[in-house]
Amino acid sequence: MTQPVHKRFEFGTVFGDGGRIVSAPPPREKKFYTPEEVEDIRKSAQAAGENSALARAQMAQSAALQSLADAAQQGLGGLTDAIHAHKEAAVRLALVCAQKIAAEALERFPEAPLTAALDALSQEIEPATRLVLFASNPSDELKSAAEEAAMLAGFTGTVQFRDNPSLPKGGFEVVWSDGRAEYNPQSVFEALEHALNEALEAEVYHNSRGHHDDR
Repeated sequence: MTQPVHKRFEFGTVFGDGGRIVSAPPPREKKFYTPEEVEDIRKSAQAAGENSALARAQMAQSAALQSLADAAQQGLGGLTDAIHAHKEAAVRLALVCAQKIAAEALERFPEAPLTAALDALSQEIEPATRLVLFASNPSDELKSAAEEAAMLAGFTGTVQFRDNPSLPKGGFEVVWSDGRAEYNPQSVFEALEHALNEALEAEVYHNSRGHHDDR
């Protein structure tokens, strides 16, 4: 025969020493509310809903601001690229123009670079007894201009001219006992172009680093 199950008797609130509550029964679910309690619950629910809607609105606003910031960052990056491309094109155009102008100037005054160099080398060549000047098929006009420039620089020795077909128009090499100097317009433009390319690449690198640090 099955024995009946007896429900264990549970006390209510149990107090310990000094009136300290040791245990208390779980709160009973309230089934009936006064109109005032209903109004308080309604207000609490409304406030919670408003707070939730405000939080969602703030999150949406934050997301929109982030989207605007990302778009602005991309726009600035594109603008920087456009500025760099424009600057690079301007540099290339300036180099081409400089080469055209230099070629025209050398065509009209092929002796100008050599006479300018002899004037700048006055202190070095003055004590020398001989100068050897290499140029591509040196003309009589070039020889006469070089000799005059050397004399004006204080040189009193002998000037000798040698043909070097590998040198471009306007290019030369000056050799004396204690040194030498040379000028090649093509090498000058290549070095200038290389330096400008390095400057443009450095600018791109610094701009990319700046965009990376801003993220």
